[in-house]
Amino acid sequence: MDVGLLDGREGQTNSNGAEEGVKWCGRVLGFVLFILFTCVGVLDPNQYGIRKNFLTGNISEKAERGGIHFLGPLKTFFTVPAGQGTLQWSWKSGDRPPVQTRTGADPQDPDSGGQPISISCAVQVRFVPDMIQRQRYLLLAGNVVSNTAQEYTPTDFWSKRDVIAARMLYKINHTLWHQGYVEAMQFEIMKVDFAKQFEDSITAVQVAEQAKVVNEYEQQVQQVVQHISVLQSENQAAIANISAGAEAKAKEIKAAARRDAFNLKQGMKAQKYAELRKALELSPSQMGEYFKVKSVQGQSSQGKVVVGLPSVGKSSMKDHSVSGEL
Repeated sequence: MDVGLLDGREGQTNSNGAEEGVKWCGRVLGFVLFILFTCVGVLDPNQYGIRKNFLTGNISEKAERGGIHFLGPLKTFFTVPAGQGTLQWSWKSGDRPPVQTRTGADPQDPDSGGQPISISCAVQVRFVPDMIQRQRYLLLAGNVVSNTAQEYTPTDFWSKRDVIAARMLYKINHTLWHQGYVEAMQFEIMKVDFAKQFEDSITAVQVAEQAKVVNEYEQQVQQVVQHISVLQSENQAAIANISAGAEAKAKEIKAAARRDAFNLKQGMKAQKYAELRKALELSPSQMGEYFKVKSVQGQSSQGKVVVGLPSVGKSSMKDHSVSGEL
């Protein structure tokens, strides 16, 4: 019985030792996994990483590029692009809100002190690995945008926006390079928001100017219409004068033609009567009687005519008139 009890105790001891070994293996594996997940950082090939402590917030000065890196406990990577990166100021961006500033004074209203504006913009920068401080760059570039905006009047922000953007890019690049060793590659003004009251006043001014232009064009149209009316009146007067002159000339020509025709007719009659008298050898008195007969013949077709004739025969009695009806 003693031997059996001893064998049983030895088997229980071996079983307890195996369980302890499994527990220790599990602990080691858990520790290794903990180290892997909390103390190792992975960067993409096109990323720079700066080590940041979760508890203290301290940031290392050295930047590391893509790959797997041992960080140590309670640390992670603060990443920035290894190529060109974007610093953006807008409500849609996680960097910073739009830059709040004021424009320069309007030359026509020097006492205005400029207008408050909100500028949404973005700048493309290239980070130098040895000196990467993103929040500092945002602050520096935002201050440059705010200060540069005060060099321009409100109207410049919709009439010279390209000039303003180029000026801001130049000054941002100058500031970031001298204070952070970062090159600003591109700059874009995405949106400019003025105070609503100022925008309403600008809209009202533009509407008034457009209405003024429309009224000026309408006045020009009316002037053209009136000028056309005057020209029409002048043309109608000229036409009336020409028509009156032509009518008078036509009457004059017709009267002269009738006169000439009458004279020609009378001259031809005289010529023919002279030829008749010569051919018939009539005396003047006989020609007078002939004309009377012709006149009676011409008038008898219209009705009764009363004429006087000389006496017939060689009596010595005085001529007397005999009336009769023809």
